[in-house]
Amino acid sequence: MAEEASLQGWRPIVSEKLTLSKVVGLAFAYRGDVSFDLVDGSTIVGYLFNYSLARSADTDRSAVEVIRTDTGQRLRLRYDEIGAIRFTGRDMAAGQSLEAWQRRRSANTEAAEAHN
Repeated sequence: MAEEASLQGWRPIVSEKLTLSKVVGLAFAYRGDVSFDLVDGSTIVGYLFNYSLARSADTDRSAVEVIRTDTGQRLRLRYDEIGAIRFTGRDMAAGQSLEAWQRRRSANTEAAEAHN
């Protein structure tokens, strides 16, 4: 099976085909910190631990919840405050598939046998 692709380092461009909601969903599933470039020009780096999507065009109800990397503070950011999301933190789940574990175990076993 092919190695799983990581989103680490990805800087998606929100468009009609790749909506902010889709990028938020990917950021939620990502096991690393992301950078939120806000429309006011500031950037917040943290771990996205929760999000909600309003069923209507009410952007006040669509939001993400983030734990800031630098302070540990929990923040709620509305979708209309977010200009871009970048996958800047280390992907903690990269290489953690069953196949990767089996390869590491096999390599370790072979190394131990060669040492004996």
